Amino acid sequence: MFIILMMKTVVRFFRQRAVKGFLKRKKPCVLPDISKYPAMAVLLDKDRFNRRAEIEKTLTRVFVMKNYVFIVFADSTQTDVKQDEHCFFVEKKDFNFWGLLRKEKKEALLTMPFDMVVDFSAADELMTNYIMSLINSRFRVTFGKSCQAMYDLVIDSKKDDDMPNQLEILHKYVSMLLGKR
Repeated sequence: MFIILMMKTVVRFFRQRAVKGFLKRKKPCVLPDISKYPAMAVLLDKDRFNRRAEIEKTLTRVFVMKNYVFIVFADSTQTDVKQDEHCFFVEKKDFNFWGLLRKEKKEALLTMPFDMVVDFSAADELMTNYIMSLINSRFRVTFGKSCQAMYDLVIDSKKDDDMPNQLEILHKYVSMLLGKR
């Protein structure tokens, strides 16, 4: 019992250190021009990934997306889940002993440039922040998370509000910030 508690503390320490390092070197945000087909990443947990088709339909309709990736937190990838160019799974086995991502996954995340990242995950906030610190993005959005320094735009919305509606709200706010109606 003590060893498990100690390991969780060690993992928390290394992830917090990585997040704090990111916050120190965080660059100013750059609003994506949504009329020029921005590249977008959407963070989901396994439960919300089940609504992928609905989210995908809204993304392509509202943002006119061509380049998007779902970054999914899962314990393990099920065999019935179709992995394609729009899915990037982060599983428990992808983390090393210290609770940090293994080199291959980390480099894969770092090499994918995005104009915008939207966090819909309900996963552990420290893990979400750690993954967000590895994503190469110019604009980060969340809906009601507590670590607001990690994000460029925090939209306070109802927790039970559906994700397609939240994407439409995000489109409205980004359009307003860009001076478009």
